Amino acid sequence: MPVAMNESTQQNALQQGLAVGCRALGITEITADWDRVKQSFRRAWLTWDHAHTMPAIRHDLVHSSIRPALVRSKTRPGSLIASWSCEGSLRPLVREDIAPGALPDLLALVTAISLEDWIELTRSLVAGLDDHDVVHEDYSRQATSGTPEPAI
Repeated sequence: MPVAMNESTQQNALQQGLAVGCRALGITEITADWDRVKQSFRRAWLTWDHAHTMPAIRHDLVHSSIRPALVRSKTRPGSLIASWSCEGSLRPLVREDIAPGALPDLLALVTAISLEDWIELTRSLVAGLDDHDVVHEDYSRQATSGTPEPAI
């Protein structure tokens, strides 16, 4: 883990990891309300193998870190890879000027946690939400030349 990861730095790692995890899973939007997101985050965080590496991340329902991590992501100077739009729904925003193939290594460098582990947390988080609250990329608009290109 990078040296001296304070609460803000840990929240920034969390939001970037979840945003890139969403992109890797083809998730473009989460429409669940904050209470549902906090409940799902709590369950996911309690079972995630890397949660202990970020002790400043709170997962209780009253003082959960998930909302400030996502809402403040656009204004944090350390949001090098991704941030979130939280107006009405939650939309992960991964920088378009980074080659998709470079994202796994860059994410691991910035957060000290692999993309695969962030995908695990993201899957666990969205598994606790209703299916209609998790919007996936619409591959039907792409050319029908076979399997769509992976996001990462």
